[in-house]
Amino acid sequence: MTDLERKQLQLALNGLKSKHIDNVSIWDLHTLVHYPNSAVAAHWGPAFLPWHREFLRQFEITLQNEQPELIGIPFWDSTLDHGLPDPSDSILWSEELMGNGNGFVKNGPFKDWNTNVLMPLSPVPIQRLYRSTGGRSSDRLMSPKDVEWITTRKNFSQLTFCHDKTFESMHGLSHVWVGGFMFVIRVSPNDPTFYFHHAFIDYLWEQFRLQNQDRYQRENDYAIKNCNRNHEFNAQMKPFNLRNKDGLSNDYTDFWFEYESVRHCSKELPFCDSKFLFCDKSSWRCRSKIVLGGNCTGFVGTEICYQSICIQNICRLPATEGNGFLRRERRYDNVVWAKTLMLTEGSFGLSSGIAHVTVKEEFIGGREMTAFIEREPTVYPETRGLLYLPLPNPSEPNVDFNVSLEASDHYGRYCQTYCLNSTTDKYQVCTPQLVLRSSLNSHLLTSNISFTHQLSARKFLDMDLSVHPKLWKVHSPFIVFNCQTKLINSAMVKEITERISPPIEHLIATPHVWFRVGLIIKSVSSSQLIDYDEFEVEAEEIGGGHFEFYSTSLRRARSVFDQGILFLRASNPFLQKGREVTLKVGIRKGGGGQRIKCDALCDRSQVFLLFF
Repeated sequence: MTDLERKQLQLALNGLKSKHIDNVSIWDLHTLVHYPNSAVAAHWGPAFLPWHREFLRQFEITLQNEQPELIGIPFWDSTLDHGLPDPSDSILWSEELMGNGNGFVKNGPFKDWNTNVLMPLSPVPIQRLYRSTGGRSSDRLMSPKDVEWITTRKNFSQLTFCHDKTFESMHGLSHVWVGGFMFVIRVSPNDPTFYFHHAFIDYLWEQFRLQNQDRYQRENDYAIKNCNRNHEFNAQMKPFNLRNKDGLSNDYTDFWFEYESVRHCSKELPFCDSKFLFCDKSSWRCRSKIVLGGNCTGFVGTEICYQSICIQNICRLPATEGNGFLRRERRYDNVVWAKTLMLTEGSFGLSSGIAHVTVKEEFIGGREMTAFIEREPTVYPETRGLLYLPLPNPSEPNVDFNVSLEASDHYGRYCQTYCLNSTTDKYQVCTPQLVLRSSLNSHLLTSNISFTHQLSARKFLDMDLSVHPKLWKVHSPFIVFNCQTKLINSAMVKEITERISPPIEHLIATPHVWFRVGLIIKSVSSSQLIDYDEFEVEAEEIGGGHFEFYSTSLRRARSVFDQGILFLRASNPFLQKGREVTLKVGIRKGGGGQRIKCDALCDRSQVFLLFF
């Protein structure tokens, strides 16, 4: 297609999506026709091919009513992507053509499309156009060998489900590979990819008809086994006012449409007819070009990269630092900080100086704040791919602060958000939006994302510091950004933080360590207020042939953040025999006065409590 023809197609598709009849878009009305309760013989039988031919014809007429100059529906020849190092890097899944394929569709002509139904099989409610192109390594697209198998069958029966499941199952390969709404055939027309894919399936059927049937056979050759009566030759093609046999008519290609095959390159004509294709001279086939940042392994020196060059097996912009992007760091006022991770191939932390997340305050005049991945080398407890999100400070009680997040990798490609499900303990797709609230009644609302007001303390977010330093654990952040085409691996994401270990060498080097003691003062009257300078807390080491005694006033031992926590000193157990220290903790009046009798216990967080 030319640029003009492609623009007309995009305008027509969006026109159907934006125009409504009784609050239902024209696009969605066509989608509803494809539902099983309406199209009872659209799948799993011999009526599959004729039914979809009529469905495509009616849809094409609707598009041409919207854009009279439109020449027709193009077909997606998925074999053009089959031989690529990673078909999900195809230029097809770019802003110029179909939009991104890794999650919510956030660019291209179908950006932010809503759907008429929730996406099936999703653990979370998704009602926006969503894809996971090539998200599972086990899925694949149709190959040239598949096409050869289809076009070399001897009769129509061999293409039908009750005789041979192969063709209709092959058609399902691309449905599954695209994923999202395309994954479930019932709702697949929500994605425009559906129509381009089925136009290709219809094209293959027509190639079979031309190569193996005469005009009479094309209209009369049908399956012997019909699966059920809805697929019979003379059965109504519900919901259309036609019979299944009418879908075999030569009228479709005599009067309504004709197909133009892809011209592949050759030694005589070593080029392709589209700027989105390149000539693979190793097989003399035209293939889809690759997007910036895509995998071009095995094609160095070819024209595989779209508007870029294959350098070290990646499509890059030559001699351009940052692939055209710059790192501009700014300091923001009145914000809190939260942790997140940006992930790349294999669910590993992304290493980049320009990969970033933009935080947008969702109100008139709201700020846009951009954060970048922390520069390497990182220090404990930071890790590769770590990014600190600047979020608006929810300082006003019971007021919601709505923010949206947009993440891009160092090639400008969209990164999909995933949130940690505390019930399943796995990451799942989530919308890139957060609601922050400072609530006076904390039991009314709890936040899954942890944040801090202090810049210096943000690195200790999502950490358990209640145990011995050797056992400190860094937890995975609540929200992460997946900048790859493959589905996220929750176990590998958690492993990123689980591999972070405390700097034991520093623990071994210091002679003393500090531990916490909780102080709970029993109810006293106002006439019996405690003088914190009058009492001392002490920690005496016992046993092990080593003696160490520490004593200080209650006032000096108290935490500045929590008056009920005391910090006491002890010898570093790493330097002692058996690597342990036994202590006796108590309170007495100052100046070596009488020891005060206290009740003592340990709670589950391993904080020693004194009841005074």
